[in-house]
Amino acid sequence: MHVQQRSSAVKSRHVGRIGGWGTVQSNNGPNARAADLRAALRVADQLTAGPGARDTEGATNAEYEDGNSGRAIPPVGHRVAALAAALPAAGTGAGPTPGAWRSAWQDVLAEERARLSRAGLGWVLTRLAAGVFPALDLLEVGCERLRLTRLAYAPAATGPEVIRLAESAWTEPAPASGVLPPERAARLFLLAGGAGHATAGLGEALHKSLAAFVRGAHRDDAAGPLLLAVRATGWQPLERAAEAVREESGALLCLRLPAGWPTAPDDLVAALPLRTTVWLAAARVDGGSGTVGLVRRPLFAAGTRADDHHAGPMVHVPVTAPPPGAAGAAGDGSVAAVVTAGPEEPPSRWQALRVDRLELPPGSRSTLRYELRGRHRVELHHDGPHESEPTPWAVLASGTPRRLSQPRPVDLMVAVEIAGPQVDGGTAVEERLQEAAAVVDAVSEAVGAEDTLHVGLLGYRDHDPLHRAGEHEPVVHRFGMATAPDAVRGLAAWRPCPLRHDFATGLEHVPHELAAWRHLWRPGSHRVLLVVGSRPPHPRTRPPQVLRRGAAVRICPDRLDWHADLAAARHYDGLACVAVVDEPVWMEDLAGEPHLAHWAADAWGAFGTEGRFTAGHDPRLIAAAVVAPALCLPPDGAPIRLVVADGTAGEWQQAVAG
Repeated sequence: MHVQQRSSAVKSRHVGRIGGWGTVQSNNGPNARAADLRAALRVADQLTAGPGARDTEGATNAEYEDGNSGRAIPPVGHRVAALAAALPAAGTGAGPTPGAWRSAWQDVLAEERARLSRAGLGWVLTRLAAGVFPALDLLEVGCERLRLTRLAYAPAATGPEVIRLAESAWTEPAPASGVLPPERAARLFLLAGGAGHATAGLGEALHKSLAAFVRGAHRDDAAGPLLLAVRATGWQPLERAAEAVREESGALLCLRLPAGWPTAPDDLVAALPLRTTVWLAAARVDGGSGTVGLVRRPLFAAGTRADDHHAGPMVHVPVTAPPPGAAGAAGDGSVAAVVTAGPEEPPSRWQALRVDRLELPPGSRSTLRYELRGRHRVELHHDGPHESEPTPWAVLASGTPRRLSQPRPVDLMVAVEIAGPQVDGGTAVEERLQEAAAVVDAVSEAVGAEDTLHVGLLGYRDHDPLHRAGEHEPVVHRFGMATAPDAVRGLAAWRPCPLRHDFATGLEHVPHELAAWRHLWRPGSHRVLLVVGSRPPHPRTRPPQVLRRGAAVRICPDRLDWHADLAAARHYDGLACVAVVDEPVWMEDLAGEPHLAHWAADAWGAFGTEGRFTAGHDPRLIAAAVVAPALCLPPDGAPIRLVVADGTAGEWQQAVAG
């Protein structure tokens, strides 16, 4: 009610000025008197900021006596006296009663609701976006001003150019300037339909002035049709003048909108659909071959709409900063470019909508959130620092290198789960060992020189359920750091261990083990933990009851916190994590054991931060995820400025050559 009282008090002050108009009492009976009350309320509403103020947070959340949230009601109590002094009753000097004010305000709201119309706007804008109309002229008629704007698309533009052709106040064109009072409140009162016939010839003057304004700014041979928007619904003299001009000019539509005057017609243009698809451009690095290409991912498809008053579509895109050996100087940052293009257009013809410079550590992953807003603006929501990048898109595209070379040293730690069911003769474990060996071979082939790759091996098994802390060691194999051929021979010598637990294994000991290998990391090397396994690690503490109801998940007897150990290795050693998982059946049964499956998926997500693959995946693709961050630029190569594509390959489209 505080918002209501403040709005009503301000309204009382403005309407009180109507008393300066002289005697505005009506000589035409109750109907004219009611029209004066409605006109006074419309003027007060306009002078206290109009409909723009109704959308503010305070007003929208308030609840008003008439049940219209966000709309002020007429003054009551002591405020009626001020209004009554401004509008004395005909012949008696008695002011309107509170009931008369309330009734008049209800009439104002009802008339506005009945007459508001945006019908046909979407159809017109769709035809404009489709090119059926080469342009569209928009005539806006407001309570105080007139404006003619042209909407037209430039070549290859995704949104229209808004060209202001003419704008004028009602006090400027003749003959309206000769009949309207110079004082604002008095002028608005007449335009709102007040004072009966106090000013002769007002309607004709408004009609002639509006017609002359249209003739002077909108030529008969204009490229596109005329659209009329009356921003004064319920202001009858203005509506009548606009309707007459509509018939004379052949305007395609006449929209009726609430009283108000925005600085630009964004509320109408915002409903335009996108003419072409909007994409995020990025680089893609093939870790196996070292080739670099341009790719794009659709953000908003052609035909998507948004507006300035509601949250538009939001798209989340995972990306990676260029690898350390291929990134630019520290101050250059990574660049995210939003472009518009047709489906078969090459990068040289892509048009940039926005280009942002992001401060991302080399090789780090991040998620960019893009939102489509009115006037086809694309907004970036990113937690880290970012600013506009001045480099033109053509320079970014042409300057992206086509190949990387000279890989940094790669230190690869391969951890394999060697516990499995015995009923199959240890086949599952043998397949894991073979897959690990195939990935080691593929990584060796990708990096080239034998001394570039050093491989360490860890073989881990289940905890013995009968042993206490420190009595049983899950890590049973340690090998390296060695060359790739030696590592492959070492894997071939391992044998399966029995399965002792269905839902977890001793994987939590692997991150804890890494601290003992830290002295073997080579300076400046790219360090990767590759886990080839099936079940997630044991938790450090007792899992939630909702999880324990589905399975008897034991805690780690040694109380190891694999989350903290893995985070420390990633932070201090720059460790990258890749996982190859042959999921047990219960991980796929989300309907049967959803909590258990999600718990396991979260664990594997941490061990596969830089890449999580299912068992049987192409080892060359797994090797590419391992090696890509280690690739460097050739001696004369330019750095990669664009962010690198992340996520599944199907979400990104390879750029067309040309």
